[in-house]
Formats: sequence, structure tokens, C-alpha cells
Amino acid sequence: MAIQRELWAEMIAEELRAKIDPLKMFAMDLSEYAQGTTIHVPVAGATTILKNNSSWPMSVNERNDTVVDITLNTYHWSPMRVTQADKVQLSYDKMASLYNSLNGGLGERLLTESLISMTHYTATQYVTTTGAAYVAHAPGATGNRKGLTGADLRAAAGILDKQKVPIADRYLVVDSIMFWQLVDDLSYNADRVDVINGLPSITTPLYGFTVVSVPQVVYLTAAGAIREYGHAGTTTDNAAALAIQKSCAGFGMSEVATFVKEDDPTYQADIISGWVLHGAKYLRTNKEGVVPIIQAAAA
Repeated sequence: MAIQRELWAEMIAEELRAKIDPLKMFAMDLSEYAQGTTIHVPVAGATTILKNNSSWPMSVNERNDTVVDITLNTYHWSPMRVTQADKVQLSYDKMASLYNSLNGGLGERLLTESLISMTHYTATQYVTTTGAAYVAHAPGATGNRKGLTGADLRAAAGILDKQKVPIADRYLVVDSIMFWQLVDDLSYNADRVDVINGLPSITTPLYGFTVVSVPQVVYLTAAGAIREYGHAGTTTDNAAALAIQKSCAGFGMSEVATFVKEDDPTYQADIISGWVLHGAKYLRTNKEGVVPIIQAAAA
């Protein structure tokens, strides 16, 4: 009987992860200030303009400025080991693969955490979806939700206009499922859909918005409470997209520190772990410039 030869490819199919890259498209990068526990962002207060003043001397007022604080959280890679046997027997570089996997997982986590931190639920300053019925996709959710439409995006634009935020640099950040609902509503046109930073996007601005699709944006309860990352959700939870003006949202991130200990005698292996500071938030005291578009229940 012939002896069968087994071969291992000198590569590994890496873990699939989203990237943090899109964050820089739609939010201000304040990473140069990510060196402590908080980034303080001064916000200018209102000024008064008088027409045809006839009272002298004029009243002297003081502008009341405020501050938005971005709290920086620490994120840790759990230590992972590469045994001596792994280094000798495997056909691929497991340490390099672990680094790629951990780094990719970090990017995915920080992108989603940023979107959650930028989201708020303020009376009248949000939009609910109005489209056809689609199966709910928030974790734990059941039943149907109304799909995302172009009309919903126009409604979000109207809120941003009333808030007087700039028309330039407006983005719709939407999860991959709501993205295709929007494409359905617009009547699919392959020429309008492209891949940007590895994610599907609509090539030309839509009602003034650059549309960016990411795997996950944010989930909310039926009462509008924002779910934390990884929450299991309930049957009535809803997904949401975010209409964002870039100057109204920001994030800060330190350099990623990687710790490697080679030939650890206790584990007879190499050990790798990592650490980073990160935080994100809307940048206006009254939360202008970020408008959630929240799913509505459908029959």
C-alpha cells in the first residue's frame, strides 16, 4: 500500500475582521491628544448680533463656552502563546498570524465602540425608517422592521440643515444590511455601488451624503437606550444608521503597544499581548451633527 504524503500550505486563512480605517473618513482624528484619561474639546458658545443699536454704551456680555469630554478607555489584547512546537512544526508563522488576528480584532472593536459612543437619542433629533418590511437583524430582535429609504436620509439632512451644520463632509454610516435596503429603495444600479476601504459604498454623494457601509453600527432598545458592545439584545431592539457631519464627531487613539516575551521558561513558548487607549464622542454640547436613523417596527 502506498504511503500518502500530506502537505501543509505555507500560509494560513486569517480570521475575518472589519477594519478601523473608515473611522477617519467621517470623524475628526484627535489622536495627538490621546495621552491621558480624557480629551477635552472646547465648544464655542453663542454670540449676539444687534441690528440698529440705539443704546450707548452698548451692553457688554461674555460668551459662555462649554466643553465636551472624550473619555479614553483602555483595551487589552489577552496574552496568547506560541509554543516551541508551533515554531518548529508549523508551515506558517503563527506569531505573525496572531499579531494580524489581534490587530484586526482591535480595529473592529474600536470602530464599533466609536459609533456607539457617537450615538445619542435626543427628542426630535432623530429619524425613523419608513420603507418596506424586512426581517429584524439587531441581536435578539424578532419580527420585521421598516427598511431604510432615500426619504429617510433626506429627513436626516433636514435635521442637520436646521442645526446649521456644514453641508460639506456629511456621511451616512450604515450597517451592511441597511445599506442594501437603501440600495433596494433607490432601485439597484451597479454603477453607483463600489468598494471603498474594503467596504461597499455608493460612489456619488446621495442627498449630500457619502454613504459608508460597515458590518455593525449601533443597536438600541425600543425606548432608545443604546446597547453596549456585545449585548445580547431583546426581541424589540432596533438597528440604526448614523447621519454624521465630520466636524461634529471625533475620536482619539494612542499608539498600540505590543508586548512580546520570547522563550518564556514557564510556558516554554513565546507570549504576545497588546494595549491601546481609545475614545470617541459627538463634539457639540447639544449633540448637533449626528442624527440617528432608527428602525421602526413593521407588520
